[in-house]
Amino acid sequence: MIKKMNFNKQFKNYDCNAITQKKVAKKLLTFIDKSKKYDTILELGCGTGMLTKALFESVCFNYLDLNDIFNTQDFFSNISYRDFFVENMETLKLKNYSLIISSSAFQWVENLENLIYKISKNTSQLVFSIYSEGNLIEIFEHFGISLDYKSTEEIYQILKKYYTFVEFQEEKFILEFSSPLKALKHLKKTGVTGFSTSNYSLTKSFKSTTLTYKVSYFSCKN
Repeated sequence: MIKKMNFNKQFKNYDCNAITQKKVAKKLLTFIDKSKKYDTILELGCGTGMLTKALFESVCFNYLDLNDIFNTQDFFSNISYRDFFVENMETLKLKNYSLIISSSAFQWVENLENLIYKISKNTSQLVFSIYSEGNLIEIFEHFGISLDYKSTEEIYQILKKYYTFVEFQEEKFILEFSSPLKALKHLKKTGVTGFSTSNYSLTKSFKSTTLTYKVSYFSCKN
């Protein structure tokens, strides 16, 4: 089990190495009605602003609030936002929003259903992407470590309890590397490691030059 995030040590490397995350953020925006002007938007798990910058370029709104478990405000010096909440999204006290959005963050949540329930009380529209069952299968098969990824169907069933209309899509990305070591370094530079010194022999014996990302996109409305 991968038990901790390493993003706070990897922010300087994140944007230039987060190849899949950039594609996911761009695709997520296709689930938002760009002809509509939103009053208030909250982005959960905003990180270094990959999705935030794209939001500013393509979505109309009056106010934007941001959240991340780490203080990444230095990455938002050129972005106008109302509030930045440095807190775990699971314990964050929410206000009412026209739209709540999140990209590549919900897989870290300990209790997804509790978070969805809380969000549903504070917005009629939720749009998010999440890494799902089968993500980084090469790492799980070799090291035996993984987040508790849920299947798309499991996530859908949770969402249907709290939202009337739920649409979803699945996508797979396979990244190719010139060596197994470069594949592992890619994970380290995007903050998803889970490795310790006790994994040294396993690290040396890792043979895969590919990494598979499994992503689920959801658009929920009431």
